[in-house]
Amino acid sequence: MDLVIQPVCVGGIDWQSREKLGMELRPTPLEISRKRLGELKQAITGVQWRDLLEVNAPDEIPRMLEAARRADLVVALASELLVVITAARALSALSGPVVITGEENRPGPFWADVYGSLKSDGVDVYLAINAADLQRHVTVLRAEKMLRSTRALLIGESWPSFSQVANPDSPRVVEQALGVEVVERSIGDLRARWQSADVEEAEHVALGWLEGAAVVDDSARRDIVECAKLYLAMDALIEEMGANAMTVNCRAWDLLSCEEFGAFYSPCMGLTHLRWRGIPAACEGDICALMSMCVLSYVSGAPAFLGNIGQVFPERNSVRIGGHAACTVDMEGVGAPLEGYRLRDYGGRGGVASYLPIEAGRPVTITRFDKHLRALSLAAGETVETQEGFEVVLGDVADFMHRCLTGDHYIVAYGDHVEVIGRLCERLGVAALIPATGV
Repeated sequence: MDLVIQPVCVGGIDWQSREKLGMELRPTPLEISRKRLGELKQAITGVQWRDLLEVNAPDEIPRMLEAARRADLVVALASELLVVITAARALSALSGPVVITGEENRPGPFWADVYGSLKSDGVDVYLAINAADLQRHVTVLRAEKMLRSTRALLIGESWPSFSQVANPDSPRVVEQALGVEVVERSIGDLRARWQSADVEEAEHVALGWLEGAAVVDDSARRDIVECAKLYLAMDALIEEMGANAMTVNCRAWDLLSCEEFGAFYSPCMGLTHLRWRGIPAACEGDICALMSMCVLSYVSGAPAFLGNIGQVFPERNSVRIGGHAACTVDMEGVGAPLEGYRLRDYGGRGGVASYLPIEAGRPVTITRFDKHLRALSLAAGETVETQEGFEVVLGDVADFMHRCLTGDHYIVAYGDHVEVIGRLCERLGVAALIPATGV
């Protein structure tokens, strides 16, 4: 989902002094804008640029407003000193976000004046110092757009899930806090889709899982087709509901599966496969984990790992996030090969789960919303080598555990995304709980 940008030049000529001397303004604001737009088109990813629009007088502002209605963002590229009032009036009339940017690392005095005026008036305006700064803000706005467009499917009755108390009591909390629509289906619906799943298609899915694995335990081979059928069942419900994110109360499915079939046909590998395809998918009906996964995936552009908070190592300021089956076998990005993992059962009860060795020294971000979706625990760290799950050096791990911890499941993705997610939190009205960098 790309961000649509309307570039704007607020023209006009500083005629009063130059005309008396017979001077011609070169380059003009339009020429400056065309040059800068070419540079930004090369530097900024994840956007669709509309044609450059020039506003030369106050009576041309309505034309700009009409163009802006078809865009997610207006980027003002150049203006002229003696038309700052026109520029301020034009940009303050916009209902959506505005970015002001000048030459690389040089916004210019007229934009500083306009920016100061707009900020004081409460306009949704951002001053991009350079192309990299603009890219970060574009990433924030794109993630916000994706979040507002998310339709999250919850499979399973009861709020919150009986195994995840740090969650809201109603899906309306999610909608009110983040603007995310939540739709629901029952475990019975999941069972019906599982029972009617195409066995031949499930065998094809299972074969792909087996071919990508570096190690396959015998326990995983036993149930892999049934678990592939469960993946197809979840995917069918996602498609039926028009959802693009999901969480399943797998503890409710766990009870049903073990009681009726004598084994836990776990959704773990199915959730992994959904995330590999770019669909955020969390377990245990954990809507806070799902929303955290959406944010981190939308910002990073990559799938994310879900794991339990585990052992804490104060002597090296690290925490284990693992011991869970909702692993992500593709940490590099959507579309990378699904390979290199170990397949085994889940907790000795049956089913199929994937586990991936993690190398040391990789930058990562970990995050989780609190139960009211008013605060987001957010930290950057570095990996310690592990055979499964993550151990992450966070800085002040005690500060993280005492002040910033918001629940059990934490979401992990490669890369340091704290600054961008922190900016997104500001736009969402969510407090960012960031631990101290060290002791």
